Amino acid sequence: MVEHLPLKELVPSSSLGWLTNMLIKILVIGVVKKDNTILLRKKPDGSPPYKETWYLFGGELTENNSPEEAIINQIKQQTGITIRVLRKIGWDTEVKHDLDGIEKQFVYLSTLCEYIEGDLVPAKGIEKLEWVPIATLGEYDHVPPSRKLLRELGYISEQ
Repeated sequence: MVEHLPLKELVPSSSLGWLTNMLIKILVIGVVKKDNTILLRKKPDGSPPYKETWYLFGGELTENNSPEEAIINQIKQQTGITIRVLRKIGWDTEVKHDLDGIEKQFVYLSTLCEYIEGDLVPAKGIEKLEWVPIATLGEYDHVPPSRKLLRELGYISEQ
């Protein structure tokens, strides 16, 4: 089970200054693996906030659920499949405009997940779901946070 951590434990205290005047959104990111493939989702062209169209999965962390529950529920809602969290990978941050147009500090808590069962059924707003062989992940137009995480995992190379 992924444990709850106070934000001050996620982010070094020397870098907390940027938190005081900006809204924070914490997302739990799931890299869903099945054999030698990773599950990606494609959003419609032109959908904000990125011009790129291929994403990993993310769910907002709220006070009503744990990080593990957040990503399990989000992936079930977006894909129809059941997964389990194998391990925590790490965390990252990004400042960007959210879908509401407000600039926010995003904190990404990344997890490696395993496919358990179910058939892929894309939720509204998802153009396509695809199991992508790890060897061909570099050929996809990933959004910057997904590309960065896939590079850190060694699944794609620098470009």
